[in-house]
Order: sequence, then C-alpha cells, then structure tokens
Amino acid sequence: MPSTMRHRAGRDDDGAVRDVLDLQGYVPYFLTAISNAWSRSSSRLYLDRFGVGVTEWRVISQLAIEPAIAAQRICEVIGLDKGAVSRSVAALVAAGHVAESPDARDARRQVLELTPSGYALHDRLIALATAREQLMLAGFSEEERAQLTGYLRRLHARLPALKEFQPV
Repeated sequence: MPSTMRHRAGRDDDGAVRDVLDLQGYVPYFLTAISNAWSRSSSRLYLDRFGVGVTEWRVISQLAIEPAIAAQRICEVIGLDKGAVSRSVAALVAAGHVAESPDARDARRQVLELTPSGYALHDRLIALATAREQLMLAGFSEEERAQLTGYLRRLHARLPALKEFQPV
C-alpha cells in the first residue's frame, strides 16, 4: 500500500496536484499514534495506581531485566534521552525503589539497582502491563502475534539507518 496519494490541495488555489500522506498506508503514523496513545494511557493508569509514570516503569523494567547498570545503558536500550531517565531515576531513588552505588569499573559513574520495594513495585506493574498487552493483542492468533513481533523487530533493527540517513 503506498504511503502517499495524489491530491489537489493548496491554500493559494494554484490548483496544483501534490503528493500528500495517506495516513492509512503510512507506517510512521500508526507507530506514533499507537505509541503515544499507549504511553499516555499507561502513564495515567500507573500514576493513579502506583504513583509512577510510564518512564519510571521503563526504568524499573530495564533494571529488573539488567540489574546493576548505569543510567546510560537504560537510555541506550529504551531510547529515551538522558534528561528523562535522570529525572525518573532521581524520583525512584527518592521513593526508595532504586539504589545508586559507585561503578566498580568507573568511579565517575553510578550503577542502579532495584531495592526490595522496587522489585515489589515491578511485580505489581508487570502484571498490569502484560494484561494491557494481552488486551491489545486480543483477536490475534499466536501465528499473527509472532508475525507482528517479527515485523516490529525488523523495523527496530532498521533504526540505526535513520540516524545515518542523509536526504539527497
């Protein structure tokens, strides 16, 4: 399905026919719309239930997957800027969910780990997060879920090409 369509448009009434986005075939539109709606609704729910937003949940989940890592590693994996991660880590440390300690390999860096309360929060959050995932995937067969995940992995693997892309 093409991501553009020919369309007669323009404020200056020049009658020109232009290529415009066809949102029903434009993959970035769907990725952005789904991601934004998912994040907004997740953040509201997590804040109401647990007092943390979606960024804090992402930090918590990464620390459960990969304990004792630096904030930079979290930025690399989840693709957030360091300011957002830094603010989230500070809030989680203040709440007692994350502990900081000096990195044994580099004294300039701190490594982060979930505390017992951080793991308890993780366990409550993951149950809700996976239930929401199941809701979104309801009606998909196991084969379709595997295909969707495969397609998303392939798109994810192409992200470095976007950083290097130089328009002609």
